[in-house]
Amino acid sequence: MSKAMAKRALGCFLILLGATTVVFSQTIVFPGLERLLGIETIVGKDNVVHLPDGGYVFTNPGAMMLWISSVGIAGIVLCAIGAGLLIRLSKQGKNSN
Repeated sequence: MSKAMAKRALGCFLILLGATTVVFSQTIVFPGLERLLGIETIVGKDNVVHLPDGGYVFTNPGAMMLWISSVGIAGIVLCAIGAGLLIRLSKQGKNSN
């Protein structure tokens, strides 16, 4: 595999990974990061009400949106890096002809 083909594959992979991250950003945060970091870390300890049945309710939707948006922005950045890589490769290909 040539170096250009490897870079093209990497660019496409980054775009796919970024788009998947954006689409599933809510699922990545809830339950993904929720289980990893804990709900108290995500929304704040004072904003979690534990229920008698073992469940909980969180009362800070702003913190939830901040985390989901942060994950979505990370996905957009991955897409932009991948697109930039592909654009750069196409410009190099035109200049070499």
